[in-house]
Amino acid sequence: MPKLVHAETPTITVTTEYLYPLNMSDGRSPRIFGQAADKVHELFKRGQIPYEMKLMTWNRAFELARQSPNTCVFSTARITERESWFHWIGPIASGNWTIFGRIEKLGKVAQMDDIKGSKIGTEVGNVTVAFLREKDFSVITSNESSTTFKNVALGRIDYAAAGEAHGLKIIKELGLENKLVKLFNFNSSDYYLACNRQMSVETIELLNSKLREMKTDGSYKTLDSKY
Repeated sequence: MPKLVHAETPTITVTTEYLYPLNMSDGRSPRIFGQAADKVHELFKRGQIPYEMKLMTWNRAFELARQSPNTCVFSTARITERESWFHWIGPIASGNWTIFGRIEKLGKVAQMDDIKGSKIGTEVGNVTVAFLREKDFSVITSNESSTTFKNVALGRIDYAAAGEAHGLKIIKELGLENKLVKLFNFNSSDYYLACNRQMSVETIELLNSKLREMKTDGSYKTLDSKY
């Protein structure tokens, strides 16, 4: 059984990005919500651990958690390259990796081999960057998903790689439904809360135990169903 975290535990900084439907903000208030965000709020509440949650670009969120003590980042794909960089709590969500492109490509491409030699856009620091470069794709990065999708619509790059639900949301928000579409899924992953390696093992164990508790009592599924 994990030990209780004492009152002198420092406030944990929890960083994240806008990633529909996992981590979101309505822009009118500082509240961050979503399938993953709500679970992270609940984890810290149940663990009685002081924290503050901040929304920013993914690359900044990720690097802060990697370099700063008492900092965590979500929703983080757990891949071999990152394994030793963090302590891991999760999974807290899952999702597909998807290729989006202009509507005239619909029905013409259905797998990665069909788009060899293409320019694919994604966010700086996104898990898909290394995956795509390993397969010899030309990867064009930007700080925001919206920039990537606009560049596809304008013909500056060929495709966008993004989470399936997130990409569909961005297309709708930009009013590009008559120009851009989902083409195919090319991978999937579980997502975690990833915490700096200097964070105490007791805190990590406590958070993971509270996550197991949420899955057992049904609150994990209840939070998912809200979105």
